[in-house]
Amino acid sequence: MSNATSSSLAFSSLDALPTQLAILDEEGVIVYTNRAWREFGNEHDYQGDSSSVGMNYLGVCDLSGATDATTASEGIRAVIDGDREAFSFEYPCETPDERLWFTMRATRFADDGETYVQVAHLDITDRKRAELEAEEKAERLRNLARMLSHDLRNPLSVAVGYVDSLLDEAVDADGLEQVAGALDRMDDIITDGLVLARHDAVGELSTVDLETRAAAAWEHVDTGSAELVVADSFEFRADPGLLGHVFENLFRNSMEHGARDDLTVRVGVLDGEQGFYVEDDGVGIPAEARDEVFEAGYTTGEEGTGLGLSIVAQAVRAHDWDIAVTEAENGGARFEITGVERPA
Repeated sequence: MSNATSSSLAFSSLDALPTQLAILDEEGVIVYTNRAWREFGNEHDYQGDSSSVGMNYLGVCDLSGATDATTASEGIRAVIDGDREAFSFEYPCETPDERLWFTMRATRFADDGETYVQVAHLDITDRKRAELEAEEKAERLRNLARMLSHDLRNPLSVAVGYVDSLLDEAVDADGLEQVAGALDRMDDIITDGLVLARHDAVGELSTVDLETRAAAAWEHVDTGSAELVVADSFEFRADPGLLGHVFENLFRNSMEHGARDDLTVRVGVLDGEQGFYVEDDGVGIPAEARDEVFEAGYTTGEEGTGLGLSIVAQAVRAHDWDIAVTEAENGGARFEITGVERPA
């Protein structure tokens, strides 16, 4: 391959890059820009030659006086002077229509004994918007958690204490029992709301045993005369805390909607799938409602918060598992969780 062909190929490859790229000499003068650089100038009505060739990039940055422009020029000069091998930073870019974000990276190289700097501007707008949305969501959830844990829970505890003391004195017991029940329900809603607000990602994974975790969760649920049967067991990787929420809320769902005093809840390993199931022999879930049961606030019972199965779905998603609801062989509700990772 001749030098001319090689040079042409190199410039063509730079034109093919989606990144806006310019090459500066030691004085900061632009000696080359690629197609993405020129197209960006044309799209945003740049006054003058959109290629910017011959313009002193550092001089323009200095004249701007903007903090980001000053940061860019100082970083590029440090690269030109050899004080650092490369320099990069993120910055916003305002256009008439929208706000964009870029990462600028400057890298020094030599050609025929001359020093040059490659300046590339990578559009990171999509990533930055996603980060900002995630930060806003996280802040909303933190505010919700603070509100539920402090602004509601503290006065609720005071009210519960007074109601309990009055019940002991048999003062209008019937009415107070209704108040106590309402306060207990509020406490359940707060507890479920805190789980939703705080647990949208897994913590440290560990190897857990299906039977052990199911039995432990069963002890934390008011199951009355219902019976738990673990058909078989296996080990898998999970966040123990989130897994506990999965089992506890599935068990509560069976207790609240099974409509039987002698309910049996069965847990076991799925055939031919990496996962497990939880099913009961209650009345089941109608086929037309199975797409709605995981939505926050959905409930068909008077005692439920409408958040239990939403918490289950959130914990399952956090593990990158999948969950589906179907009908058990005996007509009850059956939840199948798949995509579960077994230990190496």
